[in-house]
Amino acid sequence: MRLVRHARFDVASLSVEGVDLPLKAAYLLVAESDDSATPQWECLAYGVGDAPIARGTYHLVVCTPEDRRLDGDAVLVRSVEGAHVFRGAGPLAGVGPTELR
Repeated sequence: MRLVRHARFDVASLSVEGVDLPLKAAYLLVAESDDSATPQWECLAYGVGDAPIARGTYHLVVCTPEDRRLDGDAVLVRSVEGAHVFRGAGPLAGVGPTELR
């Protein structure tokens, strides 16, 4: 796989299945590669508490500090001591291919 274009977004708020997750910090990474028809994405979130989130597929709503809304379904890959990694399980609404560089 060769990375072609990507974008990184700071996250001001994150909602998991309609429930706000209090954050220390979070980032949304979107990447397009030459071997995938659609961009891949991942959200790394560091919660205020250290409670784990159960494995599963969740609908995420991400808001950036500029009040931009991005959302899509994601699989929880890891949840350890307040650090959560969600990997996109489909398209991410709110990001256009021309934004990736």
